[in-house]
Amino acid sequence: MTDGDRDESDAVIVDTEGYVGRITLDRPEAMNTFSTELAAELDSALRRLEADADVRAVVVDGAGKAFSAGIDLTEHARFDDEAAYEEWVAGMEEPFVTITEMGTPVIAAAHGHAAANGLGLVAACDLAVAAEGTMFGATAPKVGLFCMGPAVP
Repeated sequence: MTDGDRDESDAVIVDTEGYVGRITLDRPEAMNTFSTELAAELDSALRRLEADADVRAVVVDGAGKAFSAGIDLTEHARFDDEAAYEEWVAGMEEPFVTITEMGTPVIAAAHGHAAANGLGLVAACDLAVAAEGTMFGATAPKVGLFCMGPAVP
């Protein structure tokens, strides 16, 4: 991509300006929760920007009122066995692994809420900048679960 180029999909927007790549989580109506589609598109966008020799830093932000409120649990019912569920969760965490393997620094620009998988994304980044009043949370312990997203990086 070149200056000002923009690539929009259903769940993320990728833009470059100068030496900076920007990935915007673009599901504001769902507080940018991770759907299967968002996780895959985020991972793909990270890999594309890592491969672009002109990109020297990547900024990840969220559209609307939240950075990311976690995983879209409406998908949970699709999985009827443990193996399928584990594969789904692994896909949600794949962008975090990608970030830790990147040579290009990735910066989280958080605002609103960064909870569960949103917190995991912040934790995976090399640097995080948060707007005043941003709320961070690991919500899984409230229901007796271990919140893996923030622990993956």
